[in-house]
Parts: sequence; C-alpha cells; structure tokens
Amino acid sequence: MGTLCVIGGGPAGSTFAARMAQLGHDVVLVERATFPRRQFGESLSPGVLPLLSMTGVRAAVEAAGFRRVRTVRVLWDGDERVRDDPSEQGLIVGRGEFDRLLLKHALALGVRILQPATVRAYWYDGGRWRVEAGTPGGNVLVEADFLADARGRAGAGRTRRWTGVRTLALYAYWCGAALPEEPRIEAGGEAWYWGIPLPDGTYNTLAFVDARRFRAAGEGTLTARLCELLGRSELMSGCRDAKMIGSPAAIDATAYIDDACASAAGFKVGDAALALDPLSSSGVQKAIQGALSAAVVANTLLRRPERAEAALQFRCSGLNEASQRHRRWAAGYYGKVAERGGGPFWQSRAADARPEPPPPAPQTLTTHALASVGVALSRQVEFVDLPCIEGDFVVVKQAVRHPGLDSSLAYLGDREVAPLLQRLPAGLTPLQIARLWSDRMPFESAITIAGWMLDRGLFVSHCGGPREGKR
Repeated sequence: MGTLCVIGGGPAGSTFAARMAQLGHDVVLVERATFPRRQFGESLSPGVLPLLSMTGVRAAVEAAGFRRVRTVRVLWDGDERVRDDPSEQGLIVGRGEFDRLLLKHALALGVRILQPATVRAYWYDGGRWRVEAGTPGGNVLVEADFLADARGRAGAGRTRRWTGVRTLALYAYWCGAALPEEPRIEAGGEAWYWGIPLPDGTYNTLAFVDARRFRAAGEGTLTARLCELLGRSELMSGCRDAKMIGSPAAIDATAYIDDACASAAGFKVGDAALALDPLSSSGVQKAIQGALSAAVVANTLLRRPERAEAALQFRCSGLNEASQRHRRWAAGYYGKVAERGGGPFWQSRAADARPEPPPPAPQTLTTHALASVGVALSRQVEFVDLPCIEGDFVVVKQAVRHPGLDSSLAYLGDREVAPLLQRLPAGLTPLQIARLWSDRMPFESAITIAGWMLDRGLFVSHCGGPREGKR
C-alpha cells in the first residue's frame, strides 16, 4: 500500500483518487474550490456512464436526474440534420453537481479530502513528496509516496506541446422563456458554435474562434464581440427574451499533450496531461477514462516497482495514441467544411486530415471455401512485446503487429491473440483452424476470430492448397 496525494478534485482527480482507494491505497485529495461550482464542459458523451460503473458512482449520477440527450441538431457541412440516440446514453449535467457527486463518492471510499485548500508548495525530498496546503484551519503538510496533478489546464507545464491550432472558446450563459430545448452544433464562416440547454433551465452558448485572429482584431468588449458572433449563427434564433447571466468568458481550448507527464514518482491526469479538441465533445469522458487507466499504472508502480518501465511505457504510449487518434478525427471533421469552401479557420484545422489507408481487401470465403481453401499466416505479421492492463496491474504480453491493424494487438475481446497464431501450421482451412482453437473457446467464437483475421489480411491463401488432417 502507498500514500498518494492528488491535487485537483475535478472528474479526473476524483476518479483517480476513488479508484486508488478501491485498490487499497491511502489517498489525500486537495481541492481549491468549494463545491458545487459552475464549470465549463456540461455535455457528457455516451461513453461516460459505463466508465462511472468502474468506481461505483454511476447509480448516484443517474439518480441525480441529469438530462438525457436523445437528439442533437447539427448544421455542419450541408443541410441541418438531427442526430438521434434512442438509447439516450449522453448526458447534459450541471458540472457543479456532477463534480460534487464524484468527490462525495471518493470521500465515501475513504479518500481524505482537504477542501477548500490551496497548495502553497510541493517538493520531492528523500523519496517522498511533501505538499503544503493552506486550509481555513491553517497549513497542513501532506507526505506521500506518489503525486498526481489533476489541476486541468493549470497543471500543464512548459513541456506541453500544442497538437492543434490555437483556439479560444468564448461562452456565456443565458436565461429566458423561449430558449432552445436541444443541443446544437453549427459551423460558421470563421468559427464553430455549440449550444447546450442545461438542467437548471439556462442555456450555454459557445463560439470557438482562432485565438490569434481574435486577439489581433481587439475591437469592442468581449460581450459585444460574442453577441456579434452569435448573431451570425442560429444558436439564439427565436430567443427574443434571452438575457445574459453575468459576463461572458474566454478560455483556451487548444488541444495539447504534455510530453513529460509521467514518472515513477508521479504524473499528471486529465487535462493536465492531455487536452483534446473540443469538437470531439469527449473531454470529460477521456479525463475519466485516462484516470482509471492511470490508477492501474500507479498501482503497478507502487506495488510492482520492477515493472516500472513497462507501466510508464503503457502510460505514455496510451496518451500519445489517444492524442494522434483524436487529432486525425478532428482534422477530418474540419475538412468536411473546408472542402465546401470554408476559409482559413477551417483550412488550417483540416491540415492534419490524411486519407485513411484502404483496409486490406476482404477475403471473405463461402461456406464451402471455409472448409476447403488452405490459408497461412501472412509474412507481414510480427510478434512484439506490448504493455497491457491485466486486472489491476500493467503486464507485458506478446502482441501482433500487421499493416491491417490500427495498432499492435494483444487481445481480441478476452482472448490473447499471439498464442493463437504462434506455431500455427500453414495450409489449414479456416474451419480446421477454428476446430484447432475450439479447446480454448467456443467454436462459434473461434470461427468468428478466424474470419476476422482473414478479412484483415493476417491470414492469406496458402499456395500449397488445403491441408487435410485431424485435430
């Protein structure tokens, strides 16, 4: 068991702390603000709820009565359309209450919470962290074996590397009797817009603009400039009685990754380590998912220090792959508007869009061919070592690398791939291969996996023809 200090009580910090407590560690969390507090990022993607099940807080979140998202109006690269989700897995939440529920759950799991508390200083000394926190009752010194920085964008250091074009999010909250009742996403001339009707009856409008151009223009108040931008969109159409609540705000919304976000003594989680383009609408989901993964890495570092190299490799490669994957996705989505005549705003953000390489031509066989055409393992298949999560620890597994795969693959579902392919005789038919594997899994699963490998080019036709034989 180790002692951990977590700085920041947002979704990433609370989730990381809760999971580490579940794994038997002593955890202290330091949070500056008093909850609930208004926080940007109220739209939660459908993948959030299953992740919340892993720490046991899903029931509390579902019981809070947050709004389920059935439809989203999208005006992007053509006519307006309605994106429909019959399962209603997406949520619109009041972030103040959502974050409070996650922190309350961490407390129930045994996390010691200092709130409100300001970190005055922290340092690493003699193999231990010392964190000095100022609380209403005086200064508190926390000693810990491991430090997790979950302060969001404030936690990103000088090693932060921008992975997207510099972007500002301008936003304001509105009240009124005729506000929109559905979320809305819209592409404009030199900006894109997002409107979110919140559970408390207010409406959040956001305009995402090029940071350098916006600052260079520098004319007018922020209120006037945001209202001008919104006037070019449909976000506020029909809202004659709308009144802005308080003042608008502007925050940096540029995607980045911190290249020095992990060490054996601590690391960054959530937006402190990785911030995605807001177009993905999955920032909170990625923060929670990353915190759960980070907890396994930290648990390995504390309880299996001999696996430190593999654990840190898993952490860093996972963040880099997520960054690259989301960057390509966002560039492709910006590219849809750029292709229809979008200006510099769209062209610059579509610059990373690259056509995906065509998938290997499917080699789907008829039922007769599955039993009569011999196959062999492609010469392009390589076996490599890959750090993976197994239970509550990072372990090294043999994995398969092939041009037909997006990345090295250790598992298909809960089946290890490499042991299935190593020393596999050439010339067997897919049906014979499935029978060979059927002592490890149901035959239906075996034939499905064999077909999947055939479609992705891991299996190729064997020039020697089918090889008859018994299991």
